[in-house]
Amino acid sequence: MSVLTRFIPTPPPAPPFLVLAGDSFFVRQVAIVAGEPIAPQVRLALEGMSPFPPEQLYYGAVPSSDSASALVFGAFRRRFESAELEAWSEAAVVTPEFVPLCSTPIANASGFIRVHSGPTRLTALVWQPNATLPSLVLTRTGTAEACDAFLAEVRSRAGLSSEAGAETLIGELNGRLGTSGEVIFTCGEVQLPVIPLAWFAEADVRDPDFLSNRRRGAIRDLWLWRALLATAALLAVAALLELGAGTLRWQSNRREALVKAQAEDVKQIDTAQALANRIGELSEKRLMPMEMLAAINPSRPDSVVFQRTITRSLHGLEIEAQAGNAEDVGTYAAALRALPVLAEVKTREVRARDGVTSFVLALQFKPEAFRDGGAL
Repeated sequence: MSVLTRFIPTPPPAPPFLVLAGDSFFVRQVAIVAGEPIAPQVRLALEGMSPFPPEQLYYGAVPSSDSASALVFGAFRRRFESAELEAWSEAAVVTPEFVPLCSTPIANASGFIRVHSGPTRLTALVWQPNATLPSLVLTRTGTAEACDAFLAEVRSRAGLSSEAGAETLIGELNGRLGTSGEVIFTCGEVQLPVIPLAWFAEADVRDPDFLSNRRRGAIRDLWLWRALLATAALLAVAALLELGAGTLRWQSNRREALVKAQAEDVKQIDTAQALANRIGELSEKRLMPMEMLAAINPSRPDSVVFQRTITRSLHGLEIEAQAGNAEDVGTYAAALRALPVLAEVKTREVRARDGVTSFVLALQFKPEAFRDGGAL
C-alpha cells in the first residue's frame, strides 16, 4: 500500500444478500409474453392467483431463459416483523432462499430434483423433463437427516420416475457480489452457478418504488465516490507540484546566496577587466605619427623631401612634400599603394615651379596596421 492510499477513504463494505424463508411465499409458474415488460405481467398474474392485492404483497419473479414463462412468488406483508424489515434497506438483494437454487440444471429427459438442506428448513425444486424453470417448489421444516425421505416424497408428488436426476445441497446459503458484477452464492463449501446481477431485478421482493430510488441513490453515490477519488488525486498532484515548487525555490535561494557571496569577487574581476581593456584601447588608439613615417619612408625616392606632416584622426596622415623630379611623385604614390599597411593613398595639389614639384600626400592607414605597437 502506498503512502497516498492511506489518506484515501476506503469504500463502504458491500451490502449483504438476504435470503428469506421459502415457506413464507406461494410459488406459481405462469406464461408471459416475450419481449414485453415483465413487471406488469407479474402484477396481473398476482391479481388472478392471490387473495390479496399486489399492494399488500412482497413479490417477485424469475423469468425463464426463453422469456416465455416466469416463476412468480409472493408473500403477505404482515408475515414479516418490522425488525426484520429494517435490515432490508441495507441489503443488496432480498429474495426467497429458493431463488439462488433456480439456475437451470443439466438437461435430463426424465426430470430433475434439487434439494437444499439449510439449518432449519428443507427446500426442493422440481424441473420437468428439459424444462428451464422449476414447476414445483416445496419448503418444509427439517434437517439434513430427513433429506432422503423428503426427496422420495417430492419425487412421488411431482410424478417423476426413479430415473429423474437429483442433487442435494447441504449448508447455509451465502451471497456476494463478484468482481465483474455477477452474484456468487455458496452453499456450505459448494459454489452455485454464477448468476448475473440483472437477474435479481425482478426477483427482489422489496417495494418497486424503493428499489427505483435505491438504484438512483446508488448511481449518485458512485459518482460521488468517483468525485472523491478525483479530488484526492488532484490534491495529491497539487501536493507534488507544491513540493516541486518548494524545491525550485530552495535551489533559487541557494543560487542567489552564492551569487551574493561572490559579488565582491566578480566586481574586482570586472574592474580589472575594464582596466585591461582601457589599457589595450590606449595602446591601440594613440597617435603614432613616427611609426607611420617609418612605414612609408623606405619607399621614398631621394628627390622627395617632406616639408610638413599632419595627423588626421588615428589612422590618417597628411604630408606636404617637394620633389626635384616630377616623375618621382607618381612613382612614390604607386609604391605607397603597394604597401600592406595603407588602405588609401591620394595625391593632390601637385604644382611645378622653378624645376621643383610640390604636392600633398593624403594617406589612410589600416586600423590593424600598428596593433600592439608595430607594423603588420
